[in-house]
Amino acid sequence: MGRLGENIHKRKDGRWEARVVYGSPVHGKTCYKYIYGRSYQEVKARKKDFLKSLEVLQAAAMCNESASTSGSGLACLNNVAPLDIPEPSASAVSNVANSVICFSDVAEKWLAYKKLAIKESSYAFYSVMIGNHLLPKFGDLDIKAVDYGRISSFLSDEKQHGRMKDGGPLSDKTLSELKSILYRILRFGKSQHYISEVPESIPVSVKKTPSPVFSEQEQVCIEEQARKEDTAFSVGILLDLYIGIRIGENCALQWADFDWDSGTVSISKTANRVKDTECKSGASTHVVIGPPKTDSSNRTIPIPESVLSYFKEHAGEPSHYVLTGSEKFMEPRVCRSRFARFLKRAGVKHHTFHTLRHTYATNCVAQGMDIKSLSEILGHSDVSITLARYVHPSMESKKAQVNKLKTFANR
Repeated sequence: MGRLGENIHKRKDGRWEARVVYGSPVHGKTCYKYIYGRSYQEVKARKKDFLKSLEVLQAAAMCNESASTSGSGLACLNNVAPLDIPEPSASAVSNVANSVICFSDVAEKWLAYKKLAIKESSYAFYSVMIGNHLLPKFGDLDIKAVDYGRISSFLSDEKQHGRMKDGGPLSDKTLSELKSILYRILRFGKSQHYISEVPESIPVSVKKTPSPVFSEQEQVCIEEQARKEDTAFSVGILLDLYIGIRIGENCALQWADFDWDSGTVSISKTANRVKDTECKSGASTHVVIGPPKTDSSNRTIPIPESVLSYFKEHAGEPSHYVLTGSEKFMEPRVCRSRFARFLKRAGVKHHTFHTLRHTYATNCVAQGMDIKSLSEILGHSDVSITLARYVHPSMESKKAQVNKLKTFANR
């Protein structure tokens, strides 16, 4: 708990936050600066350093408004409004080069620049990654001081202790995404002439481990349990096993998306739970139903003829969602927990809902489907994604393929 009058408190995500209230010498507005850290003492020290540097920042702002850290420039990331970032003039470039531009200001402007061009879920993800990881380390630094050494030290520390929940190691995938966001901000800073060069890129290796699939016997158990329960949710599970859509796409799927005459289903929306970027506590989330992951994710998938009649018989009203059988959708988080309980009833080892998609892709390859067709059905932008992530031939399949080789005597 912070001391009275210090404006320092512990957030729900485990971090400490300090709020500094100050006035802008240029616009005469009351401005707010949010400082983050993993402990009370760290935030208090950062706040003290910021207050010392504030006079320098205000002096730079008074010298040239275009190079200033204005009232909006030091606002909380959660209050970012869409901005059209113009190309700086030659005189502004010269002034900026000699001014102190905080990394937090550049990150904020980059977020504002990207806001109208990306989905709400992507914007929320960027905001959380920046607020949780980048700002505590680089927020108050002059962006020109974010060099190779600091980035290398930061990535090394995050790899070992970057997990927000318990301070454990950050996964390779998350570390790679974090590095990507950092370098996007730096490249944006270079485009705005806040820095002259982007530091050399630091390699981050991501270990690619094959995702699990349900065995043939497990698939039989899943199908038998689904047909036995005969609920809207069990129908949705079977549907995913036969068309391989993502969990968010399944949650947003309605019976109006099916064309029984052509035996197809159209995927045009997805459900995602995202952080509420307007909530200062950072704890609130909400579910958004919007366009799919990418343009290639807007697709029409053929339903196997062997199960077409089953799904047609179980179809509800056009406005009803498949997983709920009503006009109320099921969010992905609920879907995951219900699927875990379903697998337990079916006597199948626990796997994620996404394993249904992996299993579908693997089954398609085993039956001889060409990769290009499978890639389009899965909604991938490139066939290499399909090959690298979703195709896991069994040992039996591998043996069948190598046994097709002719011996020298039979050639």
